[in-house]
Amino acid sequence: MKFCSSGGIFVRRASLEDITVRQVIMHSSFRVIVSGDEVSLPFAEAQQLLGHEVDFLVAGSHAELLRRLDGDGPCLLIAHPQAVAAPDVTAAVRKGWQGEQLLVAILGDGVPANLEPNLVYDVLEPSASSLRLVRLVQNAQSYLRLRRELRTLASQLEEQAQDLHELNQIGIALSSERDLDVLLEMILRKSREITCADAGSLYLVEEIPGAPVDERNPFANKQLRFKLSHNDSLQISYNEFVMPIEKRSIAGYVALTGEPLNIEDAYALPEDAEFSHNRSFDLSTGYRTKSILGIPMRTHKGEIIGVLQLINRKRRWEAKLTSPESIEQEILPFDDKCVHLASSLASQAAVAIENTRLYQEIKELFEGFVRASVLAIEQRDPTTYGHSERVATLSVGIAEVVDRVQTGPYRTVHFTRDQIQQIKYAGLLHDFGKIGVREHVLVKAKKLYPAQLEIIKGRFRYLKRALQQRYTAEKVNYFLTTSREEALRACAYLDEEFARRLRELDDYLEFIIRANEPTVLQQGGLDKLLEIAQLWYEDDGERIRYLDEEEVKLLSITKGSLSDEERAEIESHVTHTYNFLSKIPWTSELKPVPEIAYAHHEKLDGSGYPRRLSAPDIPLQSRMMAIADIYDALTAWDRPYKKAVPPEKALDILTAEVRAGLLDAELFRLFVEAEVYRQVARPQSTP
Repeated sequence: MKFCSSGGIFVRRASLEDITVRQVIMHSSFRVIVSGDEVSLPFAEAQQLLGHEVDFLVAGSHAELLRRLDGDGPCLLIAHPQAVAAPDVTAAVRKGWQGEQLLVAILGDGVPANLEPNLVYDVLEPSASSLRLVRLVQNAQSYLRLRRELRTLASQLEEQAQDLHELNQIGIALSSERDLDVLLEMILRKSREITCADAGSLYLVEEIPGAPVDERNPFANKQLRFKLSHNDSLQISYNEFVMPIEKRSIAGYVALTGEPLNIEDAYALPEDAEFSHNRSFDLSTGYRTKSILGIPMRTHKGEIIGVLQLINRKRRWEAKLTSPESIEQEILPFDDKCVHLASSLASQAAVAIENTRLYQEIKELFEGFVRASVLAIEQRDPTTYGHSERVATLSVGIAEVVDRVQTGPYRTVHFTRDQIQQIKYAGLLHDFGKIGVREHVLVKAKKLYPAQLEIIKGRFRYLKRALQQRYTAEKVNYFLTTSREEALRACAYLDEEFARRLRELDDYLEFIIRANEPTVLQQGGLDKLLEIAQLWYEDDGERIRYLDEEEVKLLSITKGSLSDEERAEIESHVTHTYNFLSKIPWTSELKPVPEIAYAHHEKLDGSGYPRRLSAPDIPLQSRMMAIADIYDALTAWDRPYKKAVPPEKALDILTAEVRAGLLDAELFRLFVEAEVYRQVARPQSTP
């Protein structure tokens, strides 16, 4: 082989005669372009010698070379350095190299200065043999084929990585969703997206109420519930229904076998198929169900909890199947990749559904515990029945208003679903610590305990009998020691005196009973009480006062029914509540519950209890609960020891507390303007 000075190539026939065609043919449509203007061997003859799979082309001019390089298919350019010296040729070479369609072999002793070394595949020496030429073509074909295969593999790996990333993202989204209905919507939507399915439906396995369990047949007491349906081409509504788990239906077949079912055409099922396609939907809507993919949703324990059914895979996601032509053009069978992706997603979905159900069961269990705790409180103090529920309702109501407000100091405050749940639980359990307060103190409705008042009444009954006995004895004595006339006159006087003393005792007792009410003593009441406390009578030589020291102390309470010691004990319920709630292993979403409940009796000016916190240290949720707690305590209609305050009067009292700097003014404004208090309005009695 020798080369001419202009870059042409001369091929001696004898040097190629012993090269077989198989040694050269490696890839179809492989072009070999020789840049030059003198060729001693006709290219048609060289092509015939090397085989029809390889095209030898000549580019005798600069323009022809560019035209040749612009062709389709892989190509080997054998060129003199001068042939690739022009910038536009160099650019074409770089483009072909980057597109993995072009290799360059330089005719000469080395790489020309104007060409980047990494763009040169080989250097063909002027003295190279014809065998070297054939090997160059052969190796170039292999090299380009390997590069294309590597590119294909890289593309497949990238696609698989993208699929894996998408599945991971879907898995994260599924695992974070706790609302079952939202979760099912997400599962069906994502399944359709990754398989490009036009429609789909989701079935859940559920127990048949009252059906007996058969250990040999795990589905004997179960049925399929058609839970959800999507269709991009039709706007349809659907209703849930149940169906038996049998092989006659596609969903039932998938549930029973636990294996994916891939149907290319639902209208062309094999004659021996155990299942069939129900065409009623297609007939009623004009839709055409063709390709179907049924995927079982299996938990990590192997339990089938549902079936995912995908319908009509499309070439283009945005396409609508609204005509026979679009159905024919767009619908594809589900391939192995679709089966793999849908199966992976279905497995994640099954775990997510199982976790959501478990989460819901735990939530219901905890809700039951909370309700039972509230019931325990209310059974100890029936007069506060419903208070905890109403405080929770009002507190959540205020939070929801704050979450929506767009002006004011709380415009940037927003509550998540978990934070609303925190407020609800804190409201329900805010008084649970009352279980640690002595019951007689907890339910004390009057200043005196019932037993104390009965003792006082018994004492006065004794006084009346003692007086009667004394006056009777004096009467007898007059009849024994004086005349009848004098005795009668004395008895009349004694009767008047006895009646006066009885009225006096009745007045004292009536005053004591009035003073026992949890209201403020009237003016002079304390003096009258001390006056009664100074009175005494003698019994078997022992002086007994009308009222003892403890009774006087309790009756002297100026407001309410509790003494200072009793009030401190009642107030300790907040600390008991916190200590109790702190022992519960709350989830991360509910950890603030104890602290919210702990601060619901604190006041902004630091005058609250039990820790005397001031405004900066009181959680916003606790401020809401303070308003709710006071409002309900004022308006509660089911407390026998006090009358309910009308809502208007209760709001006036709260307004005074706000002005005194005790309650949050902005929260109270929202509470009033949004009429949150109406959420616990007293039910109207029916005639």
